[in-house]
Amino acid sequence: MVFDLESALSKKEHNQLRKMEPMIQYHLARTPLWGSRESPQWAAAEKLKEGMATIQKKARARFDEQHGIF
Repeated sequence: MVFDLESALSKKEHNQLRKMEPMIQYHLARTPLWGSRESPQWAAAEKLKEGMATIQKKARARFDEQHGIF
């Protein structure tokens, strides 16, 4: 069985990811040129990236559980 992220996501997770992707670009576009890694915009983008990774890990774990892969 091959893992496909799009088919493993629930409708709610899919909508959350769809909305998070442009928000990352939104925050990164507003980072200052100097000291960008310390800016609150950078932190917000990193938080969104972590949220996306968490959703994808949950979907993978659910897929593995449903298909008996441990």
